[in-house]
Amino acid sequence: MSRPFAPTHSAPPSLGERLQAVTEALAAARTQQDVFRVVLTPARQALNAVAGAVLLTDEAGERLNLAAVEGHAEGVLTLWQAGPLAQNAPAADALGRREALLFEHQEDLVRAYPQLAARSGSVAVVATAVLPMFLDDRPLGVLVLDFREPHHFTPEEVRFLRTLAAQCAVAVGRSQLLENLQRQVEERTRGALTDARAQEAFVAFTEAVGTTTDVLDLTRQAIAALHTRFGGASVGYYTREGALWKAQAWSEDMGEALLERLRAGLPDSTPFLRGALETGTAVFTDSWDPGREGIEHSEAYGKAAAYPLVVGGEVRHLLLIGLKDTRRWSGRDRALVRAVGRGLTLALERAEQAAQQARQTAELDARNRALESFADLTRDLSVEVDPYVLVRRAQAVALSLLPEGYALYFEPQGERWVLRGQTGELRNAALQAAADAGLPYHEANNLLIPYRSRAPYYQDQYARDTDNLGGMVSHLGASATLPVLVDGQPRGVFAVVLFGGVRHWTRPDQAALESVVRSLGLALERAGGVAELEARTREVAEWRERYEVAVRGSGALLYDWDPATDAILYGGAVEQITGYAPQELGGTLADWTELLIHPDDRGGFQREIARVIQWSDTFRLPFRVVRRDGSVREVEDEGYFRRDAAGQVTHMVGFVKDVTERKRAEQALLHANEELRRSNAELEQFAYVASHDLQAPIRAVTSFAGILLRKYGDVLDERGQLYLRQVVDSGEHMKQLVDDLLAFSRVHTQRGELRPVDSAAVFDTVASRLGLSAPPGADLSRGELPMVLADAPQLDQLLQNLIANGLKYHREGVRPQVRVTAERDGDGLWRFQVTDNGIGIEPQYFERIFVIFQRLHGREAFEGTGIGLAVCKKIVERHGGRLWLESTPGQGSSFFFTLPGA
Repeated sequence: MSRPFAPTHSAPPSLGERLQAVTEALAAARTQQDVFRVVLTPARQALNAVAGAVLLTDEAGERLNLAAVEGHAEGVLTLWQAGPLAQNAPAADALGRREALLFEHQEDLVRAYPQLAARSGSVAVVATAVLPMFLDDRPLGVLVLDFREPHHFTPEEVRFLRTLAAQCAVAVGRSQLLENLQRQVEERTRGALTDARAQEAFVAFTEAVGTTTDVLDLTRQAIAALHTRFGGASVGYYTREGALWKAQAWSEDMGEALLERLRAGLPDSTPFLRGALETGTAVFTDSWDPGREGIEHSEAYGKAAAYPLVVGGEVRHLLLIGLKDTRRWSGRDRALVRAVGRGLTLALERAEQAAQQARQTAELDARNRALESFADLTRDLSVEVDPYVLVRRAQAVALSLLPEGYALYFEPQGERWVLRGQTGELRNAALQAAADAGLPYHEANNLLIPYRSRAPYYQDQYARDTDNLGGMVSHLGASATLPVLVDGQPRGVFAVVLFGGVRHWTRPDQAALESVVRSLGLALERAGGVAELEARTREVAEWRERYEVAVRGSGALLYDWDPATDAILYGGAVEQITGYAPQELGGTLADWTELLIHPDDRGGFQREIARVIQWSDTFRLPFRVVRRDGSVREVEDEGYFRRDAAGQVTHMVGFVKDVTERKRAEQALLHANEELRRSNAELEQFAYVASHDLQAPIRAVTSFAGILLRKYGDVLDERGQLYLRQVVDSGEHMKQLVDDLLAFSRVHTQRGELRPVDSAAVFDTVASRLGLSAPPGADLSRGELPMVLADAPQLDQLLQNLIANGLKYHREGVRPQVRVTAERDGDGLWRFQVTDNGIGIEPQYFERIFVIFQRLHGREAFEGTGIGLAVCKKIVERHGGRLWLESTPGQGSSFFFTLPGA
C-alpha cells in the first residue's frame, strides 16, 4: 500500500538558478504574452515585488502601450499607464539614459517625479525598479517592478534585473519577428489565392467574350473578375435611359441606400462621368469626393474608375468601379480595368452585330412570310364574301410588309368618315376615340385627297395639320392612304400609319400596298356580286320551299294573291282543314274572308290584312274557321309580300294551316307541366321528410358502433375492429349524405323571398368562415361585387359550396387561390365568376358534375357526397339564372353563374 506524498523543504533557488530557468523557458516562448508570463513571475518572486508590468513603444516610438500587468487587480489605477512617451517620465528617462532607474523609497520617486502623485490610485507603491529594454539599439520598452516596502537593490539583484530585461527584449523581438513572419505568410497566401481566383475569373471572362452574346451574362462575369481582383471592389454596369445612367448589374457588396441611388440614375453632368463621356476613354481618381460628385452614400470609397463602353461610335454603357482601400491606382490595376473594358466592348459590339444580323434575318423572314401571306390573301379573297373580313385580312398583310404601325379603313357616310375596319393599336386614347366617333368629312384631308383623286396619297412624315388632329398625332411617322375602288367607283379609303421617325416610301413599298388594295377592291366587287346572287338564290329557294310544302300534301292550303286583280289562286288539298272544297275558295279576297272568317272576326281580320300590307313584308295571323257542321277550327295564316322598288306590293304568297290539334297539344303540355311541378314539389317534400327522419337512426347506429369500438375493441380481433370502424365510417358518410340531401330539398321547401342583397358582404362572411379550416397559405379574394336580388341564405350556401370546392380540389404543393368577381351580363343580370387554381376538370365531365350523387373522385381521394354542385345548380335556377364552367386540367376551373341585379 502506497504512502501519501510528503513535500520536502529545501532552500529557495538562487538568482542565478532563477535566471537559468527563465532562459530555458524563454527559448520555448512563441508569443509576447508567453514571454511576459515567463519574465514577470520569476522577477516578482525573486525580489518579493508586489507587481510587475511591461510597457512597449509603438512603431513610431512616440507612445508607450501597456503590454502586460501582473500583481495588480484588474481595473485598478496604477502608475504605469498607456500614453505618450513624454508623459511616462520614469520610463522615458530610463530609455533616454539607457540605464535602470531604482527607487528604494517612496520619497525617492516622488522627489524625482512629483507629477506622478496623481497616478498613485489605490495602490501604495513604495519602491520601484524601471529597467529599459533595447533591441538592436532600438528602444523597445521598459520592465517595471513595484514594491510595497522599501527595498535595497543589491548588486546581484541589479545584474539579475538587467539580464532579465535584456533577455525579455530579445524574446519579445523574436516573438515580433515570428508574428510578422506569420502575418506576411498569411498575407502572401491570401494574395496568392486572390490572384489565382482573379486570374481564374479573368480567364472565364475572356473565354466568354469569344463565345457569349448575352450582354448581361458577360457584364456579370466582368463584374466578378474586377470584384475578385481588387478584393471586394464595388462594380456597376450602367445603361443610358434618357439623360440618366441607371445601374443594370452590380456587385453584391453595395449598400442598399447607395444601390437605390444608382438604380435611380446618375446624370450626364456628374463630374466623374462627364470626363469619361467627353473623352471616350477610361478615367481614374485616387481621391474620391462624394460631395463634388453629388453621389450620396458613397463616402466609404477612396478611389474610383469609369470605363466608357463605346459601341457604334458612341458611349452606350458605362463600367464604374469603387475601391475602399487607400492604395493608389497602379499601372497594373489600370491595365486590368482597360483589359476588362476592352473585352466587354468587343463582346457588346459582337452582340450588337448579332442582334443586327438577327433583325435582318427576321426582316427577311417577315418579308418571306408576307409574300406567303399575300399568296394566302389572294386565295382568301377569292372565297370570302364578308366585306369587312376581307378588309381586315388585307390590313394584316399590308402591316406584315412594313415596320410597326396600324391600318384603318374608312367609308364616307353623310358628313363623316366612319371607321369600318382596324388592325393594330393607335397608342393614343384620344386619337382612338376620334377615329371610333368618325372624322369630319371635309377636314380629314388625308382621306379626302385619295378618295376624290382616286390615286394613292403618301406622306414620308405625317403632317399634324393634315386632318386637324393636333397633338394626338405627334407620335406618328409616315402615312399612306389609298382609295378602294369597287366597280370603278371609290367605296372607301385604306390607311396605313407607321410609328415614329421619317420613312421614305420606296417604290417596292408603294407597289406592295397598291397591289393589296387593288386586290381588296376586286374582292369587294366579287363579294358584292356573290351577295346579290345569294340573295336572289335564297328568295327563289324560299318560294320553291313554300310551293313544295304545299304540293307535298302537308295539309296546308297554298294560295297566291294578285293585288292588281284581287284574284286568289290556290293549290293543294284543304278539305280536311276547312271543310270546304278547294273550288269554293276562289274569287276575291273579300269573298275568301267572307267564307273562312267567323262573322265576329271579319272586320278585324280585314283591317289587319290592310295594316300588314302597308307596313310589313311578312305576316302571321291567327283566326277561326266555322265548318259546315258548326264546329270551329283554329287556323293560322302565314305568308309574305313581294314589293317593287317603290315599295308597292306586287304579289303575296301564303299558307293556311289548321293548328287546332297543336293548340290542344299545347294545352295538354301546360297541364302536364303543372302536374310535373306538383309532383316535383311532392318529391322535394318527401326528400326533406325522409332525410330529416333518417338522421335519428343513422346517429344511433354510428354512436353505438363507436361505443362498441371504444369499450369492447380490445376484446375483438383485428377483423372485428375493422368491421366496426367500417360501420362508423359508413355511418358518418351516410349522415353527411342525408345532411346534403336535406340541403338539396330545402332549396325549394325552405326558400325565402328574393330581396336586395350585398353579395360582397356575403362573400366576406363565407371567406371568414372558410378561412378557419382552409389549407395553409390559402388565398381567398374578390373584386367589386354588386347588389343582387337573391335569397341571402341560399346565396351564402352557393358561394360556400363553390369556394369550398376550389379549396378542396387543390393541387399538391400549390398554394390554393380562389377569386370571385362579377360583371354585367346584358340588361338586369350580373355574371359571377369563381376561379381557382386547382386540379381542373376534363371537358367530358362538365355536365356530369352538376347531377346529384355524381362524383369524379373516390372518397379515398377527396371527401364528399356529390350533392354540392347539384345544390348550386338548383339555387341558381331558382333565382332565374344559369350555372356553367370552364376548366383546364392541371391549371384550374372557373364556375360562372348569373343572378338578377337589385
